[in-house]
Amino acid sequence: MRIDRIIYPITSLGPGDRLVIWTVGCSKHCYKCANPELWEHNVENEIAVEELVNAIKTSLDNQIIDGVTITGGDPLEQYEELSRLLPLLFEITDDILVFTGYTKKQAEAIMPSDTWEVIKKYTAVLIDGKYIDELNDNKCPLRGSSNQQVHFFDLSKKARYLEYMARGRSVQNVYYNEKIISVGIHNKESNVK
Repeated sequence: MRIDRIIYPITSLGPGDRLVIWTVGCSKHCYKCANPELWEHNVENEIAVEELVNAIKTSLDNQIIDGVTITGGDPLEQYEELSRLLPLLFEITDDILVFTGYTKKQAEAIMPSDTWEVIKKYTAVLIDGKYIDELNDNKCPLRGSSNQQVHFFDLSKKARYLEYMARGRSVQNVYYNEKIISVGIHNKESNVK
């Protein structure tokens, strides 16, 4: 699987202290994307799914995490690898949030139905749809633009997410790889070109 970075703890991309995984590769190239550096499908970022999970477990050193968020790039552009990763992450936490630029309907169409069923089974919440800068109303928590939808595949997590989203957007600055990166859903005027 092609991964750019993994950071813990992040509180600006879902409820609680979360482990966030950024995948590499996205063909959507949304105007004013927050992470254009992750568009290219760079094979130098390749890591075996099992090796990735072992590295995560080792680095967590028995810390309790409240959830995992997978973003990118677009994780569904690596749907086969994602379908192998999710069950292994589910052993760590049953609160897994996945962001994708595909709509749910498009996601169902691009992959085999058994792969889609695995992804749905191990994903608590899916946020779908391309980022559209004109629809960034600076209000939609966990969504960059109002066209994006929040799908609760695990209804037991819905109240927790609704409570989190009621607080509005948040951004967290993190020192990573010798630079400061800003993590979260940004307001329109602060989006990166």
